Amino acid sequence: MNKFIEWIKTGKIMMAAHRGDKDCRPENTIPAFLHAIELNADGIETDIHQTRDGVLVMMHDHDVDRTTDGTGRVCDMTLEEIKKLDAGIKKGEEYRGTRVPTFEEFLDVVEPYPDLLLNLEIKDYPDVEGDICYSTADKVIEAVERRGMGDRIMFNCFSWQVLKYVHEKYGDKYPLHGFYPDSLMRKPQENVYPYLTYACLFPCVKKADGTADWSPRKVNELCTPEQFREVKDTLGVEPCVCFIKDTPELMKKAVEMGATMFTCNNPERAIAILKELGLRD
Repeated sequence: MNKFIEWIKTGKIMMAAHRGDKDCRPENTIPAFLHAIELNADGIETDIHQTRDGVLVMMHDHDVDRTTDGTGRVCDMTLEEIKKLDAGIKKGEEYRGTRVPTFEEFLDVVEPYPDLLLNLEIKDYPDVEGDICYSTADKVIEAVERRGMGDRIMFNCFSWQVLKYVHEKYGDKYPLHGFYPDSLMRKPQENVYPYLTYACLFPCVKKADGTADWSPRKVNELCTPEQFREVKDTLGVEPCVCFIKDTPELMKKAVEMGATMFTCNNPERAIAILKELGLRD
């Protein structure tokens, strides 16, 4: 059985490190992943793009501008070009020379920790990168299965089409993580919730064109209790939260409303807060 499904049955709240320990290390880099492991995070949530020459790399944005000293879209760059970038210098001089890891390098780091769960976000979308998004998903699955790690994997994506593709091609083998409201998933043309395991709730509104308006979202706000109940009881999906800022107040409120997974930017602080709330040994 997939370990995400086993975890849900325990009734415990999962603490997933968002892009590794992104508050204290350069996000989606080996130092960030290693520090999350050292802190005993339950899982890691991270992001995957495919380069122009077909290699999977760990990057949140569609371009490299925000997190590296370079510029350009990931899908337009080769691995050689990506590897020349400094992915650490913007976090601090002590991280100068940190490189963008490939997905295989990420797996090298996490493979020795069999209880560490991996929430893998496919960041290539049909309306942005084109059909390579589907081969990105296939390549991720090939890599984890080759290493015998398929039972530790969950996929998430802001594209309903990618989630549908994984579900239709691979069935129920891999839990899927989507978002609420459904307008976050790039104007879905059908109901995707029946094949989702988790939905991350964001307080935002649906615009006239069917997309999500993020502007009302605030650091100190979550969705309403009614929305959490809709996800859990009506849609039949586990509710989870990705905090902008991890605070005791938000975590306690999320627990009260039924969240079963937290994706946190600062694993050390999040673990300490969960201990204070009596939700972690």
